Amino acid sequence: MRSAAACAASLILLLVCAPAGAEPDETGLDALLARMAATRGVAAEFRESREVALLVEPLESRGLLYFVPPDRMARFTTEPAFSALVADGGALRFRDAPDAQEMDLSASPMASAFVENFIAVFSGDRGRLERLYEARLATRGEDWELVLAPRGLPLSRFIEAVTLRGDAGGMRELEVRETDGDRTVTRFVSVEIDRSFAPAELETLFRERKPLAKVR
Repeated sequence: MRSAAACAASLILLLVCAPAGAEPDETGLDALLARMAATRGVAAEFRESREVALLVEPLESRGLLYFVPPDRMARFTTEPAFSALVADGGALRFRDAPDAQEMDLSASPMASAFVENFIAVFSGDRGRLERLYEARLATRGEDWELVLAPRGLPLSRFIEAVTLRGDAGGMRELEVRETDGDRTVTRFVSVEIDRSFAPAELETLFRERKPLAKVR
């Protein structure tokens, strides 16, 4: 399950050190999460770099990410190979090729915990988020950095810290540091932070489990 867990970890959508000059901002956490909670949906393109201790060069990939409140999320890798991870309520499904048979990960505590953490952030649910992580927000002007440290198993077995960085326009980067030294950095481009999805688009994402043609 480690490979599936690593795939899910790179979702969240989210460096343990704050930017130079940043100040701890505990009261700002509620405001940040409130902005996330107010969104009708999120759509973004992402570029991801995964550094693995046994490899000389990082693994690079690109894809599309969608979040529909309160608990629907779809992540599609499009380059260099296709994969799909789709969470719809309590169901969690993964496939590693367009026509491959799906794997049901709903019963996997590890995969479910990773997806739960992503949904907790994007839904703006502080109570839900802090059941999983100790959260620390630092700000500098409009720039912000949210560091999440796992509170316990199963996340703490694999994850050292999750760091999300952004500005007034939303989240721009997510970094996952694993306990074995591996690191994944996901950068978001063409981000729509208040995306309304048409019924046909929701059908494509969550029933057909296919990416939309493009981020509008």
